[in-house]
Amino acid sequence: MQVGTSGDSLRVDCMSDVLKTIKDYWDRHAQRDPLWAVLSDTAKREGKWDVARFFQTGKTEIESLLYELDAQQFTLRPGSAMDFGCGVGRLTQALAPHFDRVVGVDVSPNMLDLAARLNQYADAVSYICNQATDLRIFDERSFDFIVSNIVLQHLPPEISCSYLHEFFRVLAPAGIVVFQLPSHRKRLQNRPLESNTNPMPDLAYSASIAVTGMPRGIEPLGQVTLQVKVTNISSFDWYQREYGVMSVGDHWLDAAGLRMLARDDGRTRLPETLRAGESSSVALTIRAPSNPGEYQLEVDVAHEGVLWFQDRGSEVVRLAVCVAPNEIDTALASSIPSSVDARTHSAEALNGGSFQALASPGAKLDVDDPGEFPMHGVPLHAVAGLIAEHGATLLHVENDRSCGEEWVSYRYFARAAGSAAC
Repeated sequence: MQVGTSGDSLRVDCMSDVLKTIKDYWDRHAQRDPLWAVLSDTAKREGKWDVARFFQTGKTEIESLLYELDAQQFTLRPGSAMDFGCGVGRLTQALAPHFDRVVGVDVSPNMLDLAARLNQYADAVSYICNQATDLRIFDERSFDFIVSNIVLQHLPPEISCSYLHEFFRVLAPAGIVVFQLPSHRKRLQNRPLESNTNPMPDLAYSASIAVTGMPRGIEPLGQVTLQVKVTNISSFDWYQREYGVMSVGDHWLDAAGLRMLARDDGRTRLPETLRAGESSSVALTIRAPSNPGEYQLEVDVAHEGVLWFQDRGSEVVRLAVCVAPNEIDTALASSIPSSVDARTHSAEALNGGSFQALASPGAKLDVDDPGEFPMHGVPLHAVAGLIAEHGATLLHVENDRSCGEEWVSYRYFARAAGSAAC
């Protein structure tokens, strides 16, 4: 027994040493180019991330995630949430409008110093540095929701699995965790050949959108065909033969614009080529939500399989729409002000803060480059077994492409055991 105890102690010490190395690695990234280290868009390297647009990606991600939970009819309590591996708070800040309390957890003090400076929700959001291979700093059943994205993939499997065990310890009964983790590398022969879906230069994603024909009132599940005029206001030509399909599409959001209720509604493909400065008018048929109420209809351009134009700062159109039985209003829907950071409009009005006012931390290129991001996987069957070990339910698994084409990766939705009743 003594030998086993010594072995366990040695393993814990070894894991702690590895975690210290990881902490130093991310601290250097935080000193050199923190926003790019969190979200490694090639075009944003060397301090090119705009703060508002950076945090906008977090809002888009969380809105999509909450939409997915709603669509699957998974009940999520709005009490407390954890963003594990929060970095500078990209997802932490996006969670704040949806939960009473949000905690961002990270191993890097330098990342968390910047997160604290960028915190727009001081009353609801706090940040904690955790440099242990567990989450003993939190009591059992502390969180209703835990999210972790593009984090566990950078940890050795023994450490990432240790944290997964801890997620289920600190989850409240029937709490939900969503995390992303690669499973294994693809075999060379299974890697896809190059396709014609390729990202355009960042500055190419710039469109002017005008929408006509949307009434102020519409019946539940009623259909309306809108006329949408899209102008390519970038200096690049949009060639679908070279870059892939581009379409006009819409989303439905709640009245405050904080929660996405329907992610993909109508779609109409744009002409195969739209040169810089050219416009095209297309018909877009949309369908109203089934439940009566006040909504926002958002219209944007999608580069299919790549991104929505607003993810690169392009303006969207938002319309206030009332959905009510037997009440079709011929008056046109009112437009909600749109800006480069259109999705933050309602949240900023509620919070009184604005990421637009924050200066980018930039990059310090005199700090040594920490090197390539480490990548590790945990097989899907091992993750499923770990979830079952805690009596939790694996609700949903979906393919994830954030690790690139070399990895098979998944996003897991799991619910802790127990009843949601207090």
